[in-house]
Amino acid sequence: MKVGLLKWGAAVLGIAGAIPLVLLARRHPPDEAIPTAARPAALGGTKKLVVLSPAALKKNPITTTGVVETKIAPDLQVVGSVTYDQDHFAVVGPLVPGRVVALKAAVGDPVKAGQVLAIVESAEVGEAQADLLSARARAGAAEKNALREEELAKRKISSEREREVAEAQAASESAEVRAAVERLRAFGVGTVDVEALQSGKGGGAGRVPLRAPIDGTVVSRKVTLGQAVERATDAFEVANLGKLWVLLDLYEKDLRNVHVGQDVELRSDGAPGEVFRARVGYVNPLIDERTRTAGVRIEIEHFDGRLRPGQFVTARLVGDQRHAPDDVLAVPRKAVQSVDGKSILFRRAGAGFEAVPVEIGASSGELVEIRSGVVAGDEVAVEGAFLLKSELLR
Repeated sequence: MKVGLLKWGAAVLGIAGAIPLVLLARRHPPDEAIPTAARPAALGGTKKLVVLSPAALKKNPITTTGVVETKIAPDLQVVGSVTYDQDHFAVVGPLVPGRVVALKAAVGDPVKAGQVLAIVESAEVGEAQADLLSARARAGAAEKNALREEELAKRKISSEREREVAEAQAASESAEVRAAVERLRAFGVGTVDVEALQSGKGGGAGRVPLRAPIDGTVVSRKVTLGQAVERATDAFEVANLGKLWVLLDLYEKDLRNVHVGQDVELRSDGAPGEVFRARVGYVNPLIDERTRTAGVRIEIEHFDGRLRPGQFVTARLVGDQRHAPDDVLAVPRKAVQSVDGKSILFRRAGAGFEAVPVEIGASSGELVEIRSGVVAGDEVAVEGAFLLKSELLR
């Protein structure tokens, strides 16, 4: 009796154990039904095949593309820092010692080229202004004397010698005026201020205005009202925030893939999800002996305040196919999915798609190099690859 029960139990277990095998066979067609080149690849020790129902495919169409041989110039991704465009940045300060008697601009103020930022009172400027006025007075008198001597010489009342001396004196005094004007300009007094002084419409004696040399924004003010300043004190910094630079340091091994005019994509934590497009403006031909890197300058237009000087950004220098080496296998970036830390492609296999582990290489724009796992001509999913991944992980 016990023997009979044992035989009956074994038979039941045998039938029960066969049921999953039958179901598995129905879910996954035998390998012989799939061409050798399209057999499922191992992923985590198990062959994986995803088959979607017609209804699912109608709702979420899967688009495919062939694995192609093409040239890929690798992208380079490095971290850089945003800074002012040095061609649109100015430091403003007095060229003579003196005292700040008026402040006309504060940090953050937009200014135009020539706008007064501050006024400095200086004894040296006062002396130079007085010298100019004296020189102009002497030059005026000498010019009138020269005209009088010329008229007298024509009437034979004075000698030709006296006329020549008068003309020489007038020329000398005129030169003194020009020298006095140049001295004031050397002190930072502009042409407009000099002309106003000579016409008697100038400001207070000894005062020199500090003017913005460019259109921009005051980004720094380092002086206060009443402060004594020395020659070449950095009083203001003015920057045109419409133009900025991003500075990168690249290792010498990467420089062969970089050239002026190359497209760049910039990303910042301050503007998550946004991509700012720019171009390489300059590649330093010299290598820093200490760091073994060369500087690369990215020139950008300001993006409505979303990039700021001092900010760190991630820059992706998009590879240029003209600088690419030999042909390699490649697929669109969207086709590559990640499962358990491995890169996979979904290759068409009969009515479904098999998950194929692959080794990826360089990337360039929307293309990614595939070093192993597929061959040229294999058809892989692009749009809808993420859906296949979701089905795979169910």
